[in-house]
Amino acid sequence: MVRGKILTPQIDSRSLMSEELLMLAVLEQALSDIESGCPAVRADAEAYFLAYAADSSAFSLDSVCAQFHLSASAIRGEVRRRLVKQRPLAKGKALRQAA
Repeated sequence: MVRGKILTPQIDSRSLMSEELLMLAVLEQALSDIESGCPAVRADAEAYFLAYAADSSAFSLDSVCAQFHLSASAIRGEVRRRLVKQRPLAKGKALRQAA
């Protein structure tokens, strides 16, 4: 599990509602799961971040980002950067196979 504060969204002076706290917790856990040693957990996190199909769920990446005025594309870019950093050998292998 990742230690430290990952998210610092700009929030008005009001307190967060329970649902908003849960939305942030889902996003933070998914970020943590990207670095999980369990392939199934990591795959679920990747699907959460990299799915571009419209999802009406209140906890989808796009919904959470809209609620807190975060950039979904910036978050997806950071997730891709972390995935490439985790799998440098897999990337090289894929490039050799494509050639």
